[in-house]
Amino acid sequence: MIAIALCAVATARADTSFTSKVQVYADSDHTTVISPLVQGTADVSPTTSVNLGYVADVVSSASVDVVTQASPTRIHDTRQQASGGFSHAFGSLSWHASYVYSHENDYLSNNIATGLDQQLFDKNTTLSIGYALSLDDVGRAHDDNFSRALTVQSFSAAWTQIISPRLITQLTYELGNASGFQSSPYRFVPVRASVDAVPDFWVMETDPDERWRNAVVLAANHAVGETSSIQGDYRFYHDDWGITSHTIGARYFVHVTPALELRLRERFYTQGAATFYQDNYSSVQKYMTYDRELSPLWSETFGLAAYYAFTSRFEGELKADLFYYSYADFPPLASRTGTNVGAGITVTY
Repeated sequence: MIAIALCAVATARADTSFTSKVQVYADSDHTTVISPLVQGTADVSPTTSVNLGYVADVVSSASVDVVTQASPTRIHDTRQQASGGFSHAFGSLSWHASYVYSHENDYLSNNIATGLDQQLFDKNTTLSIGYALSLDDVGRAHDDNFSRALTVQSFSAAWTQIISPRLITQLTYELGNASGFQSSPYRFVPVRASVDAVPDFWVMETDPDERWRNAVVLAANHAVGETSSIQGDYRFYHDDWGITSHTIGARYFVHVTPALELRLRERFYTQGAATFYQDNYSSVQKYMTYDRELSPLWSETFGLAAYYAFTSRFEGELKADLFYYSYADFPPLASRTGTNVGAGITVTY
């Protein structure tokens, strides 16, 4: 996913900060994820900063993604992720790099990323490029003989422009490639005469081994009055699996008091289906999927967050998102609703 960081060109960084959060996700498709997070950032010199982080996802799910006639069970798993990174400024040019190690019962991932940011024209313009590489090993629980490789690469380029003291814009392009095993080892596809018929048999899901992705994002951040701002973005995405998607996002920030800031967010997403996706397969084909994320769908998300500065060095955060997903052509699941709530604190010294 492409990150929008419009405020980065104007935000000052504290010497040292520590953040601790916990997030709880739950949806109507019988999935719950509890995610505690800790992260620290420190400036080790006037031009260099380092960061370390840890997050765990405690997952319990009986989603249609993992429960089929061929695998009727609820899964329980914990994903643990450790990360580290740094950034260094060479005058108007800055370099940043990071490493992320992620491990769970049936998945291992090593991710490296690096990028350059060049400020131009009295810091009114910032040009950025980035590259990321993820080397993954896909396994299957209780099957020591199942091991598949997946390599994911992405390149991004961004142009951030200060238009006026109140308006910042950003244009981003990202090219991504995934090569290797991209199916789920737990999803099995029913083969049957019709959607309503009893399956003749089930086969393991098979997706193409190669996927090229393209995305363009246009974003803006505009100050409104003295205490609020509006952010908006549009993202166009297309890949060679045939999926085209559109995402529209909007966020409104307002300082209710000098210490209390509220954020409202709205996100609308819609996509078409992959070319090989079918709501029913009557015979075995080269590519067969039971993945709702490859079907036509749309979603709506609304969120509210509150940030309160108890002191100049201590801030608290509360947030809650409500979401709805509609699957027009996925027989096992017509829609999905859920919440994503979180709380956290940040200490700066």
